[in-house]
Amino acid sequence: MASLVIDVKKIITRFIITIILAAFVLSIIPTPTLAAEVPGIPQGFHVISGDETVTLSWNEPAENGGSNITGYRIYRGLLEDGMGIVEDVTDMTYTDTGLQNGQTYYYAVSALNAEGEGEKTEVLPATPEDEELYMPTVIVADYTTYVIIYVGEGVYLDIGGESHSLIVDSITGTNVTFTITSDPQSFTMSEGDTENVDVDGDGTDDFKITCVTITSEPDEGYPQTVEFSLKTGSFGPGSGTPGFELWTLLVAGLVAFSGISMFRRRK
Repeated sequence: MASLVIDVKKIITRFIITIILAAFVLSIIPTPTLAAEVPGIPQGFHVISGDETVTLSWNEPAENGGSNITGYRIYRGLLEDGMGIVEDVTDMTYTDTGLQNGQTYYYAVSALNAEGEGEKTEVLPATPEDEELYMPTVIVADYTTYVIIYVGEGVYLDIGGESHSLIVDSITGTNVTFTITSDPQSFTMSEGDTENVDVDGDGTDDFKITCVTITSEPDEGYPQTVEFSLKTGSFGPGSGTPGFELWTLLVAGLVAFSGISMFRRRK
């Protein structure tokens, strides 16, 4: 009866050679790559009407198709199903000017990459109107004041009895761009950013503005907004609370009244 002899060393050597050959074969075979496609639909598309203008804003598509976004294509028409190309842009905001007030226009935006043009957004209507911008007045004091501003709108800031205006120009992703028209000055801020602002250009900071929250991807009926906190006076922590001066006067009055009462009792 023949005996079975196992040459362990030979088996291990053949196994190692097989692994090396397999690795070599795999290394010379090109790795398959997915073909790039056109990008997805721009997100958060929004339109705001102005005097003979319509401002469009949007965010990047969720998918770029495997190729970098190279720009965006603006569509406009007098009919929802009759839009034509207005312009290709690289920014994610666009202001269409020279429009007729009272006329309704329809808009959509698509994204572009090296493979071509993606699908357009939903079509949104906008009607330019010759109306004064809604601008409430906010008195900025030495305590923190909060204000929420819609994109394309603003507020008048009453600072030390002088009026200045702050207009929110656009929100792109997580940034807000706004203009203070007194000097004028433009700022771009993210949530949590703070700026000390000199509104009259005299070299002295007149108030502090903090970007608290940004609503950048609105659902239908909820436009993009930004919440600012505003404060004048000392910009250090704990500098002033509403009614501080009034409480100081009341406490001083009580102390004085108590002193007078004690003096009369002693007499």
